[in-house]
Amino acid sequence: MKKLKLLLQKPWFAYTFALCFAILFYLILTNAGVFTSAIKSVLQLLSPIIIGLIVAYLLNPLSEFFKRTLLKNIKKEQTRHVTAVVIVAVCAVLIIALLLVALIPSLVQSITKLINDWPSYMAKIEDLLNKIIEIAAKLKIDLDLASLNKIIDDAVSSVTNTIKENSSEILSTLGSIGGKIGNFFIGILFGFCFLVAKKTILTFFDKLRRAFEKEEKINRSNEVMLSCHKVFIKYMGCTLIDAFIIGVVTLIFLLILRMPYAPLIAVIVAITNIIPTFGPIIGGALGAFFLVLDKPLNALIFIIFFSILQAVDALVIKPKMFSGSLGIPGVWTLILIIFGSKIAGMAGIILAIPFAAMFVIIYNEVILPRLEKRELKLNKKE
Repeated sequence: MKKLKLLLQKPWFAYTFALCFAILFYLILTNAGVFTSAIKSVLQLLSPIIIGLIVAYLLNPLSEFFKRTLLKNIKKEQTRHVTAVVIVAVCAVLIIALLLVALIPSLVQSITKLINDWPSYMAKIEDLLNKIIEIAAKLKIDLDLASLNKIIDDAVSSVTNTIKENSSEILSTLGSIGGKIGNFFIGILFGFCFLVAKKTILTFFDKLRRAFEKEEKINRSNEVMLSCHKVFIKYMGCTLIDAFIIGVVTLIFLLILRMPYAPLIAVIVAITNIIPTFGPIIGGALGAFFLVLDKPLNALIFIIFFSILQAVDALVIKPKMFSGSLGIPGVWTLILIIFGSKIAGMAGIILAIPFAAMFVIIYNEVILPRLEKRELKLNKKE
């Protein structure tokens, strides 16, 4: 250990380390595709375990709540813990079942209506083209309807041919989606297993840490992890609640005005609202697309309503829920979203912001103090 400290104090060691780091960074940039594909492969292989850990982490507070309230009279700790996990599992199954019963019939009805009404939508588009031709003729603008129809027919046939030519890739993609859904449910099962074995897992990691770290460092790292835990839980909880509020308000608005596809649009808006920055734009655009097929005026009303709703959400709801900024500059938010999407897809987009906020905490509470201590030592030597 003393030899290592002496080595670190050598002037040439810092330059050598900086040069090696620069070379490594250059190799990562020039071979970014290889690194990202390797990371994706590892994440895909470990996805059930990662999902299980996330599920256990998110459901643990609920389990602890049941242990403190409903099950406080059970004396044996292990029995109380297992019973709490079983209650959490039953609650989760019931909530999912209620959501499916409430949403699936409405979603199926909306999708069925969309498919059945598709020919009438195409007829409306053709009528709109005819009206455009009539207006153009009055304004003495030469528009060829046959050419426009040919362009539309060519586009439709092109899409059809593309689907036929890439049928194997489409089936492969569907199979991949099915595999991901399977991994998700396996991950949920792992989550409950991890939750049951929580004490054993925590004890193992605690012993591992004590083998390599001093008591003072362990206490300090516990404080940092607690801060990170609070940030993550607050961000994810507030994000899900905010998405639920936006979805419910959108559903109520669409039902009051008796607009079609209300459940479908509300679900799309709620899910896309979880995605930071770009999510609400995507949700609003998809909702307007479904409505413009039925009636353009409905689409216009929806866009106005949704713009006002997002403004209220950004200026009132989110500031109240998040109680201030996470300490990440706006430019870095966009960079992190792009970087997260490249590494872990949609999960990377959603988790990029809370992980960045946790890194800010680690930097301020761990890295920065160490840099300041090192700087003081160097100043004293001088």
